[in-house]
Amino acid sequence: MEFRSLIRPAARLLKSPASGLPLVPSRGHKTTARTKRSLKIAPHESFQPDRRTAFPAADSIIYNPPSSEASPLHTPFLFLPPNDARRAAITRLRHTPGSPMAPPAEGKLPPAMNYARRSPNYNLTATDIQEMKKLRAEDPVTWSVNKLAEKFGCSTVFVKMAAPAPQGYLKTLKAKQERREARWGAIRTKAREDRKRRTEMLYRGEL
Repeated sequence: MEFRSLIRPAARLLKSPASGLPLVPSRGHKTTARTKRSLKIAPHESFQPDRRTAFPAADSIIYNPPSSEASPLHTPFLFLPPNDARRAAITRLRHTPGSPMAPPAEGKLPPAMNYARRSPNYNLTATDIQEMKKLRAEDPVTWSVNKLAEKFGCSTVFVKMAAPAPQGYLKTLKAKQERREARWGAIRTKAREDRKRRTEMLYRGEL
């Protein structure tokens, strides 16, 4: 502590006048806690319920309309009633040339996407499928799904359906995965459990 108190005046004397920066680093006033407190702004009164009256009279619906006028384009055309005047107006605009709701011309459309399309190829016979199953059962490590798909000229999905891996190989892969998961720490294990829980909630429609 005494050494710091002695070196600070010397550092101020040795400070370069051109740079203007002290040689001894000092801590700034911006910390994480202070930044959070400065950004913690209370919501506007229009977003909060009226607390001037006692419950349950104070339990009311918050009405905070947007600052701009609603447009009829916000309501989908299929949800408009048959006798609604907006339905006739939208239909008239769709058939008016130059209208923003008119269908775009072919010249204004973006160019078509050019990507490789795989045409179905039914070149495998029953003999080829039997050979594929035999190779997959004899050595599933060497004859993987990609190797078989490349050899027989088919997709990997077809290989998985026609020649699935033997049960012994699947058990080996499962045991290998369990040994890998046993080396995980608490943080990674919890992250995987949370991911699995979120997936189940997504399938149940809770997210």
